Amino acid sequence: MVFVSQLSFAQKKFVHPERVRYDGSCMTIEGKDMLIYSAAFHYFRCPEELWKDRFRQIKEAGFNTVETYVPWNWHERTMPLSLDDTTRFDFSDLKRWLKMAQEEYGFYTIVRPGPFICAEYSGGGYPRWLAKFRPESVEGFWLRSADYRHIRWAQHWFDAVCKAVADEQITRKPVGDKGIILIQIENEYNHHDCDGKGKLLKALYSSVRKSGLDIPVFTCLTNECRSSQEPDLSQVFDSDNYYVGLSSAPDCAYRMSNLKKAQPDAPGFVTELQGGWFSLVTGRLSEDHYSDARHFKAVGLMSLLGGATGINYYMFFGGTHFAGWGARGMTTSYDYNAAIRENGALGDKYYAAKAIGQFIRTFEPQLVRSTGGPCKVEGGVKSLFGGVRVAADGTRFVFLHNTDPKNPVKGKARLIPGKLDRPTESMYNINQHGEKVLIAASETGGDKMMTVDPIDVDYDMPALGSNVLVIPAGKSAKQGKWWPQEQMRPLRPSRLPAPVRIASVQKKEDAFTEADWMQLPRLVSLSDLGVNDFRYSLYRAHVQLAAKQAVDERYLLFNMFTRDIVSVQVNGKQAKRLFPDHADAQSWTTRDCFERIRPDEYDNRFDVTGLLKEGDNEIIAVYENLGHAHGYFPMEELAGIRQGGLSVVESALTHPLQWDCATDMAGVTKGWIQPQFVPEGWQSVTLDTICEIPHKGNNVQPKREPDGLFTWYRIEFELPKQNTAVWIPWLARIHASGNGYMWLNGHNIGRHWEVGPQREYYLPECWLNWGKEKNVLVMGLRQTENGAVLNAVEIAPYIDAAEVRNNK
Repeated sequence: MVFVSQLSFAQKKFVHPERVRYDGSCMTIEGKDMLIYSAAFHYFRCPEELWKDRFRQIKEAGFNTVETYVPWNWHERTMPLSLDDTTRFDFSDLKRWLKMAQEEYGFYTIVRPGPFICAEYSGGGYPRWLAKFRPESVEGFWLRSADYRHIRWAQHWFDAVCKAVADEQITRKPVGDKGIILIQIENEYNHHDCDGKGKLLKALYSSVRKSGLDIPVFTCLTNECRSSQEPDLSQVFDSDNYYVGLSSAPDCAYRMSNLKKAQPDAPGFVTELQGGWFSLVTGRLSEDHYSDARHFKAVGLMSLLGGATGINYYMFFGGTHFAGWGARGMTTSYDYNAAIRENGALGDKYYAAKAIGQFIRTFEPQLVRSTGGPCKVEGGVKSLFGGVRVAADGTRFVFLHNTDPKNPVKGKARLIPGKLDRPTESMYNINQHGEKVLIAASETGGDKMMTVDPIDVDYDMPALGSNVLVIPAGKSAKQGKWWPQEQMRPLRPSRLPAPVRIASVQKKEDAFTEADWMQLPRLVSLSDLGVNDFRYSLYRAHVQLAAKQAVDERYLLFNMFTRDIVSVQVNGKQAKRLFPDHADAQSWTTRDCFERIRPDEYDNRFDVTGLLKEGDNEIIAVYENLGHAHGYFPMEELAGIRQGGLSVVESALTHPLQWDCATDMAGVTKGWIQPQFVPEGWQSVTLDTICEIPHKGNNVQPKREPDGLFTWYRIEFELPKQNTAVWIPWLARIHASGNGYMWLNGHNIGRHWEVGPQREYYLPECWLNWGKEKNVLVMGLRQTENGAVLNAVEIAPYIDAAEVRNNK
């Protein structure tokens, strides 16, 4: 064991140690030492009707815990009247999710309310309306800072969410029942540069305690909480997040050893163990990321080798950004190449997780208080990495990993416990931007263990393979058994239903005159109008011009609250865009987000030469909310048009206009997105039924000249009656230009970004109709420079996703 002077660390205090506590080895729940095997599953990225299915799959994989972020903006969508106004909160879905997880599936739960959650989620969890309260006197970044006004708002959120979940703590449940065992404050604070971090952390901790939460508190990648001597922060333990390269799984073992050395009085916990990666607009899909099942298995086992007694795979089920709730630049799919795919199918990672779960359940009592870590490996090939952990009963766990992703290895090797070759290369974590962040080199090979003789093993490992040889006490290595064990997989149906190719659709331009217009004495943000979600909105101005003005005022300029897009019609004709030069600038990576937008900056500019006339002129602008950034200055900016008008020069506004606003497109307010709507007077459009629709890819959309501003398409189809013994997920494969949203039988299933790479969209089975009952998929598309052309659509089953299920 490692003996550390107790004078060096503040003593941990537990309100109900008989229910939940921890020490330097593990968490102890109701007297039982536990290895927390947790799966990340966000309730806000999955239709509630499918929660049961996802929980069932997680349970069958052997997990004992589920974890979720809790986004502030999801639960307080309307701006409160003041800091003391808590009437706008709605935690009903979170409470239902917690109850289902704990009571129906027997999971412990972990909640992570931020206030900054990152998560590739809108605003990183911060509400858009919060930007209204940003003090003008603050320089630099305000959110996540120690400014007292930000801290007061953060406590407004934390007080509310903590009170909402207080009754779901394990300490308030009958003995034997499951509940929340951990709550996190802040998130990866090391990645944010500001002074006085301890002030915010202490304020959040205070909210936790005064709101009635008495369970342990933790954070992740936050050095201020590692072995703190401060009375409050000393009661918060820190954890790590591991996102590593394909051949860098050994870093997980080294870093876990370092974490345990830095915090000898807390368990080794990996809050986010890499389960895949997200996808960006104009980037690549998650399925094309390097993190395959071999990598998934390796990072799990190497974390255990380092001494982890808590691991949370992020994501285990990723889900979907329904209704545009992903952060700016994110695709609608948040599949994450996770173990449970976006559509509910089980990938190779799932069976790797299930195998690790079986290993943990079998050896949990020995693993949780074992000692050891990485050690010297002699005689093996260069790519062979390994280590040893020893349980109190003498059981030895020999971990081996082949870091070569291309070549298998076979031979004999000797592991020398207690002796370590230092890492020869620098270690890195991969942050949310895909950038390598240098991690300090390891200084330890793990816990010192009882005297253990060298261990000789015969190994035969596939490329990037990972295994554990379990040697019972008093037995030789040759009497040991290799784990984890191969898992059985479900049967696949021999045949799938044929895809449904759509031959024709109905089309109509948005009826701008029928929108719900309101007069604005001056332009205000969409948050001031009660809009804090993601949608298309309309602006309209009528202006009387003299003949000379109609000629001289050649420019139409818009000063935006943030760098979103508007498209414009002047007297029924399309205005020529000057800036940005393309109308398809979806991703935050394509717009300048490192400088705050200025009140005198005209981020959308148009040439209206020849479009204006003497007398009355009508200007219609379609506003596209690109999404709320989860980093940089757009995170602190409101949405909407701040000011707009005509000008004789492109650099300054000389003729401000008065505007009306409709917060939704007419097609939404008139019910065009509903399946029961009867589309009278719509145009019938024939689609291409022969071309092969791209499954994915960037810039493969059709290209036509724009002929309007916002175009609606209504797609009707039927699906074969379900065979209850076979589960089949369905998708819509779409070849179209234009940006917008899609509604399946009235449910918003997410954004369509014309540039890609996503071309296939998940159709949740809970929102589909079967047999003779019609399905309606409605698309509302803002026209880009490529128009809004629906060229081809196919409704198809996912390839290699269907399963034979006996109890569906």
